Amino acid sequence: MVVVSEGSAAAPSAGAPGRPLQVGFYEILRTLGKGNFAVVKLARHKVTKTQVAIKIIDKTRLNSSNLEKIYREVQIMKLLNHPHIIKLYQVMETKDMLYIVTEYAKNGEMFDL
Repeated sequence: MVVVSEGSAAAPSAGAPGRPLQVGFYEILRTLGKGNFAVVKLARHKVTKTQVAIKIIDKTRLNSSNLEKIYREVQIMKLLNHPHIIKLYQVMETKDMLYIVTEYAKNGEMFDL
């Protein structure tokens, strides 16, 4: 189940402007990066306060081939368990959007090093 609230395209906010965006049990804090079809947000779990990265993918902007690649990426991430590989925590999906919740790498990408 996915609940997107407060100012998102799925549920525009009419009141309480101080409340953060929310996806499921996660409060969106800020944007980490953007691509052609997705945006990555830093979020915090409301109960555990764990910081995570949420990749938000607009499925309406993908062709069937690219969508299949995204699903394959998720299936592979589910199989991986290594201290040097980002962990997949949760996948949430709606008709138009896909939310991939992963471990947050606070020091950035290895590519930048």
